[in-house]
Amino acid sequence: MIVLSNTTAQTLSPEQAITFDEDILHSGNAECWRKNSPAVKLRSMGIYSVVFSGNIGAVAAGPAQLTIRLGDVDLPETTMITPTAAAGDLSNVSTETRVKNCCGDYDRITVVNTGDADITIGANAALVIDRRS
Repeated sequence: MIVLSNTTAQTLSPEQAITFDEDILHSGNAECWRKNSPAVKLRSMGIYSVVFSGNIGAVAAGPAQLTIRLGDVDLPETTMITPTAAAGDLSNVSTETRVKNCCGDYDRITVVNTGDADITIGANAALVIDRRS
């Protein structure tokens, strides 16, 4: 299991991933990650639970959107969209899904701005990845 967070707010352009700089908990060796990196590598074959939670908002009025990405593929069931009335407004979003790592093609998890506008990610967003079987 790995639990990652970011200690400072970030502004993400479209297609940019959240960078995590804090390893809150890491047990076992099924996942690996390098500090200040956006990607978690799934090292073992199996089923993983992937959970994200954080405060997000668009830099200007409009929607803010994040999606969990497995390899180069967006997982549509994880898309998080929240309206932003004014710059600086943040809303909490969260999502959870299960993924299967079996062939190494889809072995990296990132959380990406999949919207059309720059967004802000508040400090202390959390990404939790746990191998289940």
